[in-house]
Amino acid sequence: MEQEFNLIDEPWICVRTANCQIKEVSLKEVMLHAHEYIELSGETKSQDFAILRLLLAIMYTVFSRYDIYGDEISIDELEENSEFAVDNWEEIWNSGQIPSEPIERYFREWHERFWLFHEQYPFYQSNAVIDKAKKEKGKKYKEKMYKTAKMIGTLFESHNKKRLFVPRMEQGQTLSYSEAARWLLHSNCFDDIAAKNPTPKRTWVGKLAMIALKGKNLFETIMLNYCADADNGENEIKSTPSWEQENPVTEFNRLISVPKNQAGLLSLMSRRIYLCRENHSVIGYFISGGDYFKDDEVFSEQMTLWQYYEEKESGKSKFKPKPYHTKNDEWEGNIKIWQEFGSIAPLAKVDENCGVDEKFRKAGIIDWICKLLNSENDILDKENYFVKVDAMAVIYDEAHAASLQVIDIVSDTLILHAKLLLDIGYNWRNRIISEIDTCEKVANQVYFLHKNLQKSNGKKYTDEEDGKKNKNNLNLEEGNIKVQFYAAIDYRFRMWLLGINLSSEEIVSKPDTYVLKWRNELKKIAYNFGDDLTAQSGSNAIFGHYRKPNRSEKESGKSKRKSNRDEKDEEEITSSAQALNIFRSKIKKIFESAGEKNEQE
Repeated sequence: MEQEFNLIDEPWICVRTANCQIKEVSLKEVMLHAHEYIELSGETKSQDFAILRLLLAIMYTVFSRYDIYGDEISIDELEENSEFAVDNWEEIWNSGQIPSEPIERYFREWHERFWLFHEQYPFYQSNAVIDKAKKEKGKKYKEKMYKTAKMIGTLFESHNKKRLFVPRMEQGQTLSYSEAARWLLHSNCFDDIAAKNPTPKRTWVGKLAMIALKGKNLFETIMLNYCADADNGENEIKSTPSWEQENPVTEFNRLISVPKNQAGLLSLMSRRIYLCRENHSVIGYFISGGDYFKDDEVFSEQMTLWQYYEEKESGKSKFKPKPYHTKNDEWEGNIKIWQEFGSIAPLAKVDENCGVDEKFRKAGIIDWICKLLNSENDILDKENYFVKVDAMAVIYDEAHAASLQVIDIVSDTLILHAKLLLDIGYNWRNRIISEIDTCEKVANQVYFLHKNLQKSNGKKYTDEEDGKKNKNNLNLEEGNIKVQFYAAIDYRFRMWLLGINLSSEEIVSKPDTYVLKWRNELKKIAYNFGDDLTAQSGSNAIFGHYRKPNRSEKESGKSKRKSNRDEKDEEEITSSAQALNIFRSKIKKIFESAGEKNEQE
């Protein structure tokens, strides 16, 4: 195979420049000029995360071997100075750009491993998968080739069924080398499990609710997510990425141990992929299962939220990667990142009697930025620093476990004052989580109002109908109406959260006043939302409809029937005015309860 398209030299990574232009740059250029670019700006947010993980793998690799001047560091030196990586990090941060000497030295030494097409070491690919196809199919091996449409993350087209509406014409589904390189990384991170013989395991990154810290430019973003002390302790001191392996792996669905260094984890080859080219374009690819590991408490992963649970068999307290806002393992729709505040800024606090509360665990990058904020060298000005958190997840169709097709890609950004993450912000974190819980209670009442208004229009509900889910495991009526309500409060809540500046004397001295300000605003929005829903319910709802209490109402004792009533008398009348009155009464009780809780605290 002729060598072609070296990722170190050829432009393929999409970045946004200071004048908001999108341009493709090489791997070398994006590292050395990261301070000149605002951010990664590929076709999807998931693609940006996949490429960010590659850039971080390079950072961990390079700076576990060289100092900022490009001089090699021995293992003995690293063992003697456990703070070497952190000191290196601080020097790079203060310089404002990634030093060129170590990056260029590494790229010179490993230039041969970054060819997109290479006879023995094609980047992030495996010749084994094409060899397997040829062996099974002989001259007809191309019948097993997937079209590029399945690789393109803006399409996620099935191999057997095309999408009715797609953002690209058929002739636009051959890929340039630069575009193919981006989607190659993306497939390695977020592919489904639709391929067969063998069926691949779920990708590690695809399981995660991913988060990343974002700086004012790409250099800061890379540095904030490069946790320099992540490979201390039990991990290997020197990082080794997957592309440095001497013997290309030929096994499929290979069970491995969790990589003991960050570069190995970040560059995990979850898929065996082989790109097929023709006339300097990629026309298709072959794919099979790659490496996987048992994902029990992989705390070396720095870019995920964690969820506490108790193991059924042993009763032990454990953690697993937290899915992006699910309820009973079902996707709840388009939610906001601030609803995950309790996972991003957990309530973990040292107690004098019990020690650290073991039910909370910070994401690795959140723990890292807390260390930077608490540094004696004032690396970050915690009095005036605002932390920006990017969150992203690929949502799979859990109802179809045989293929786990992608049904959504969600992303969001949260900005909060740095001190909210530190011990000084514990009480405020508690208040914020409480207010988010109040928002959820109000959203539930909005849904019940919507349901009652539907009943007042004559729509019949049964227990079975209430429980029905669509193929994406989403109760559409409940999901849609709650999404609308959260959209109504989203901007105002973000601004309220942004205003919690713990360097402000007013916020520190009058916390109850600031919380009350938000509650009054939330109550006003809820009442207005309820009024609008009622007004939209139509004239029929004004007079209402007779209905029978459903089974759940009878069993819970909510039915007002008397023992001597016949079946007709058991019917109740509901109207839009009745529904609105019930709603307003429930909302009032929610805020009264929240006020009492606040007084007790």
